Amino acid sequence: MLMNAANIDTCPVRETCVILLLDEMHIKEDLIFDKHTGAMIGFTDLGDFNMHLLHFEDNMLNDTPPKPQLAKSMMVFMVRGLFTRLQFPYAQFPCANLTGDQLYDPFWEAVRRIETCGFKVLGATLDGNSVNRRLIKLHKPSEDLVYKVDNPYAQEKRDLLFFSDPPHIMKTIRNCWESKSRHLWNNGKSITWSHLTSLYHRDTAPGMGIRMVPKIKLEHIKLTSFSKMRVDLAAQVLSQSVSSAIKLTGGEEATETARFVELCDKWFDAFNVHNYTQGIRKRKEFQEPYTSGDDQRLTWMEEFYQYLEDWEKSVEKRKGFSKIEQGTMLLSNETRLGLKMDCKSFIELVRYIFKIPGVTSFLSQSICQDPLERFFGLQRQRGGVHDNPNVQEFLKNTQALRVINCVARAPGRGNCRDGKQDITANKENIHEPLPKRARKSSKATNKV
Repeated sequence: MLMNAANIDTCPVRETCVILLLDEMHIKEDLIFDKHTGAMIGFTDLGDFNMHLLHFEDNMLNDTPPKPQLAKSMMVFMVRGLFTRLQFPYAQFPCANLTGDQLYDPFWEAVRRIETCGFKVLGATLDGNSVNRRLIKLHKPSEDLVYKVDNPYAQEKRDLLFFSDPPHIMKTIRNCWESKSRHLWNNGKSITWSHLTSLYHRDTAPGMGIRMVPKIKLEHIKLTSFSKMRVDLAAQVLSQSVSSAIKLTGGEEATETARFVELCDKWFDAFNVHNYTQGIRKRKEFQEPYTSGDDQRLTWMEEFYQYLEDWEKSVEKRKGFSKIEQGTMLLSNETRLGLKMDCKSFIELVRYIFKIPGVTSFLSQSICQDPLERFFGLQRQRGGVHDNPNVQEFLKNTQALRVINCVARAPGRGNCRDGKQDITANKENIHEPLPKRARKSSKATNKV
């Protein structure tokens, strides 16, 4: 079914380049009897090898025989095309308390099967939870930063790159900045959330007239457990307009905060290019499509990587603070690791794909997990009021969504945009005028 969805037999080489997306969705613990096969559906299933290891571990730790465990979540592997609209949920595994060691074997089995089908798996995008970090670390335990590994199933010598989902990184950056337990500091100046709150109160004061940052509302300032999960709020806070406003109103003490916000905005823009016109429309060069392997943004990413390194060195040189206290002056370890990983991997990815025949442009949003989040939204949507499916319902919904993917719509209030509404026309046609509505003839007007 995957090969048919991608037309692998007739597509050019560039359309065989894909990214593997991985994420978990919480499901309902339930046990269902399948009358057609006579099997009980609802137990964990991580493949034969992992299940044998789990049973062996239980036998060694307990005297009693191990009991089957009900699944609490579903780990999904989705194949996403870098130059096509291919978004195919390839495999799913019912699991409970999944670890990185258990995920290692299914991950490489999926890569092997996809490569055997004729695709080129150039990378894998994951969020920054502990399971995924452990999976990546297993490949090179002795190295601090692991962002690529040799792909043993590739026909030619090729690395598999790891990415931390950029929208998730933006949320964690904003949450670290807002956190009361952290006191970000760099180059002798503080990077505090109070600079943003002061800007908001000044901007919304009576009699101020035109606002400098009209998009910033109270929900951006007073974060809740729900608003902390919204990417749009994080992107609006870490934006160029907020940086300029803080620089204008915050004085000398806020210069490092303004610089921090500006760098985060540029970093996210570089990873969020999803059509050929947004850069022109918004007048932001970092949102224009990539057209060569020598793009200036790749050089900027190397400089941004060095900015993170210099930040860590600046904190290390600050005397009179313990290691724990110095750690609160930086972004969290997981966030810094994800930022560095994305910079290194993205530079190598862009330089590689422009060596492929026929590649003239690239939209960086293709490496993000939005299709997988949208797939989870459709899973919940199919349940109506019952938006938490069990294993059987999840598998049934997946098969249905594979068939009707061309007509399925994303949830109206979802946490990601509907990719089917993106403009992905060729960049040569972006200056052509839009089609106009035909005028009514004079005869029809006279009749009325």
